[in-house]
Amino acid sequence: MKNNTTMKNIFLYTFISLFIFSCEAPVSDKEAERAPGFLRTAEGDIPANDANPENLDLWDKYIEAHNNRDLDAIASMNIDSTQQMGSFKVIGPDGSIIDGTDTHIEFLKGWFEAENPTWNTWFSYTMKVENQPGEWVISGAQVKKTVNGEEVTSYDVIDAYIEEGKIGAFWVFTR
Repeated sequence: MKNNTTMKNIFLYTFISLFIFSCEAPVSDKEAERAPGFLRTAEGDIPANDANPENLDLWDKYIEAHNNRDLDAIASMNIDSTQQMGSFKVIGPDGSIIDGTDTHIEFLKGWFEAENPTWNTWFSYTMKVENQPGEWVISGAQVKKTVNGEEVTSYDVIDAYIEEGKIGAFWVFTR
């Protein structure tokens, strides 16, 4: 009787093991070669891969400088000119363009005083688009500000372009 139970257990364990391992789907060559991301252009998709994690530290320090109202630190982290974007730029959620670090700092002075914004980052990812100079950080943050005397919360996603270890441009998308 003991041998019969042992045989049943061996059969059962073998069957379960075969069942579990046979459920793994093989990866096709096409899936194995695909980059983890892409930039879609009129000419087709350009592969994007993980980039330098130090970009995340730069972006965190940049946001911290905004929260601390450290305009000198913000200015020092902006690059004057890039290969990809030209001069430093910010493209706001309404389509407005801030061109140059001096204009950016003047904008921030007024905004900090008028609305007192604070950022709480909840995700960031760094990527490199194949055959492009520079790298990117895509980051999301909860932004609290005071508008007409009332606290307002928005959720921003930012695409920040980084070149030579400095911020070259960023786009803000707000919800």
